Amino acid sequence: MAEDTLLKHQPLVDELKQSLGQASFSRDFAAKTAQLPKGDQFIIKMEFNRLRQPCSRTIDLRGTASGEVQSYSYKSQQHFMDAQAIATFEKGVARFGDYTMAVYEMVMEEVNNQRQLRQGATPQPENSEKSARVIHFASYDFRQQERMNYTIKVSVMVNDKTIEGKSSDISLGGCKLKLPSHAMLERGQKVQVRFTGLEEDFELGLKNGLEYEIVGIDPASTIDFYYARMKRTGSETTPGFDEFLARFIDGNKRRYKVNLDNTLDAVLTKGYEQYYLPRVSSLFSFICVNDKKLTPKLLLTTENNAYIHYYFSDEERRSVLPSILNTQRISSILARKGQVKSTLLYSFSHTQNGKVFFYSATDIELATYPKLRSLFFSYASRKPSWRVFKLQLVPVQSEDSHIPLSLPDSAGEAIAKLNKPPSARVQSYLKGLKYLCTLSEVSSANLTAHKRRYRLDKSLVNQLKVFGHRKVAEPELEVVALEYANLRAHKRYLYQTEVIVESGLAAPMSAQSRDFSVLGMQIELSQSAPETKKGDVIYLRLPQLQEITKKFELTQLPYEVMAVSKTGTILNLKAYQKSKQPHVGVQFFSQLVENNKDKLQVCEEEPKVPGLSKALRNIVVKNLAQTPLYITKEEAHLELGAIGEGRYQSAIHHIWRQFGEFSTQINLKPLLSIKEFQQLSDTLRDGNRQDKPKTFDLFIRLNLKKDDLSSAVTSRCISTEEDYSSLLPFVNKALKSGLLFAFRLHLSKTGRPDTKYLISELKYISHYALHKAKELEQALWRVEGVIDALAIDELVPKLCDIEVQDYQKMLERRNLWLQRLG
Repeated sequence: MAEDTLLKHQPLVDELKQSLGQASFSRDFAAKTAQLPKGDQFIIKMEFNRLRQPCSRTIDLRGTASGEVQSYSYKSQQHFMDAQAIATFEKGVARFGDYTMAVYEMVMEEVNNQRQLRQGATPQPENSEKSARVIHFASYDFRQQERMNYTIKVSVMVNDKTIEGKSSDISLGGCKLKLPSHAMLERGQKVQVRFTGLEEDFELGLKNGLEYEIVGIDPASTIDFYYARMKRTGSETTPGFDEFLARFIDGNKRRYKVNLDNTLDAVLTKGYEQYYLPRVSSLFSFICVNDKKLTPKLLLTTENNAYIHYYFSDEERRSVLPSILNTQRISSILARKGQVKSTLLYSFSHTQNGKVFFYSATDIELATYPKLRSLFFSYASRKPSWRVFKLQLVPVQSEDSHIPLSLPDSAGEAIAKLNKPPSARVQSYLKGLKYLCTLSEVSSANLTAHKRRYRLDKSLVNQLKVFGHRKVAEPELEVVALEYANLRAHKRYLYQTEVIVESGLAAPMSAQSRDFSVLGMQIELSQSAPETKKGDVIYLRLPQLQEITKKFELTQLPYEVMAVSKTGTILNLKAYQKSKQPHVGVQFFSQLVENNKDKLQVCEEEPKVPGLSKALRNIVVKNLAQTPLYITKEEAHLELGAIGEGRYQSAIHHIWRQFGEFSTQINLKPLLSIKEFQQLSDTLRDGNRQDKPKTFDLFIRLNLKKDDLSSAVTSRCISTEEDYSSLLPFVNKALKSGLLFAFRLHLSKTGRPDTKYLISELKYISHYALHKAKELEQALWRVEGVIDALAIDELVPKLCDIEVQDYQKMLERRNLWLQRLG
């Protein structure tokens, strides 16, 4: 085997690498391999041909490098490397004249060497309990053309010589040929290829063959042959042959097998992404540069995070986030260390003369006003509007918005259309995009109680004006809802009928329904109701619908206000369940839909800017800084069945990798004890798809003196509504002798998988391997719940009554450990 030959001569290969890229290489190669068998010489030569090939791989060290990773551009290709990797890259390019495979391997070897120096390269134990999947977000590959495995006789003409060989695979734009070793071709060489096997059965009209360029040489399983990878040069115009070959491949794909591996992986990954994204409780804000100022321009909202957008809205329903996320604040956060820049943001609002004024401060800013810190917390924590958020910033680029399907354009016109980059209109919205800001609420009763320990001196409250946000004309944010087939548990139907708001307003008011679902409706009031706000409960009467039913009493129906339009006339309502008694409105509309499915018109929402939601979604999945966990149903029981990994790794990823547990399959059992996982699974079983996420705090203690994961990791999980005093012995033990990590868990129940988003690739797989498509759907249907895990290490001293000095010493140990990991 070629690999065995290279391994046998590894010292010689390493020695020859030192002169690779230099003028003396050919002379050195001939001299130092002269005594080797011809077959061994050939394989070693093939290895160096491979190293000299241009490389198209992106080097992305975010989440792996120990140094500060920065964006680095080379020939319009964007890489992400730390200073040491950049120096190695530039040294390699100077030596080899271009970005080649040798340069790529130099950089990756340097990264690996540095990691081993820091880590000690300790061999890791195997674990037989690896049962959970690892889902690498946005990791699916795009294929330019369909490749059909097809073997026929070919003739390659070069320099008046003819080489007889066979094809390995074939596509419209290229092919891979198996050729004899005595007729060696070189990368970059142009040859004429005749498909003599096809010519025996078909009239191709290609007497001189087609021109191809050699783009790569690969060794075969024996030294007698090698593989030449080729691409069409396009020097000839052959519409007849192109049409024939397209029909031939399309007609024989079933018989000769299309490679589906990348599409199968893509569908599974996208399915897990689609479970996670609509259930994220963090608000995504996209920061752009405008007139040299950093300001939020776009928001991506889901049913779980939209409330944060509503919270940061004033009396006119205008977002104050441009003021909250101002240039000065963003710049101060960007100055922090780490790949993911983060801080805590504290906020409250004050209403005066019908106007809502916002006050906010970050940990960074409060450190610059030490005398006002206790005053701010003592006053703010006593306000009903008091909130605490974790704010995270990561660099992004507009190119992240484009993720084509895993299928080539040649798979069909519909596929080719879906593979196109975002439209010019969408790209105009992404102009100047620099950062993704994630706002995650981490408020809790325990945190509020901690801040209320500060004594309030009301005579000093005016000094808090320094944290206030003035009323200024801020640019409007573009609010984009995540497009997702299953955001709503029930379809909405267009339907107009009379509605009387009987109570909840100053006086009864007439209205018209605009649409309804089983669980809610949207109504338009006859006049503005400025006193109505999100969270209010109003009572409705439906006189016209009452005429068609005697079974249900359609009066005094309680509905909660979920959103109010800027004009104050349009209300989005959800059925309010004030007791265990069935909601009469839900019962009535369920029966109405069941009996009139063919008559009711489904309400389909058209996006304001088609394609913008998908573009923002792609940016988020490519730059994920949180940790998705999935609860799946295996036979009759629930278990942690998968973990997601984005560009930025969390402590969970680091710990499991340290113990060699992070591969295709992973053992997640040490993350939660049986008792604690039972608490989460019971919560999941008792909940509904429409429920807000349930929150828990997970504390992980790591003992570095242990050699296996199960012994080294212990954890405690507690509902955020519980008393944290029971955790103190566990936390203090970690502070004294181990490492401590903390996560806020947002647990949501899932619904059916969003196969609409996957339909193109699922159809493609079904066409060639129906059983594999069914297996994929079954795997996705097993997902019962999603956990969004957010690191909250900053909150530990605030939630637990611990010694700050002990916590700081632990952080120092933890930082050293993370640095060794690289």
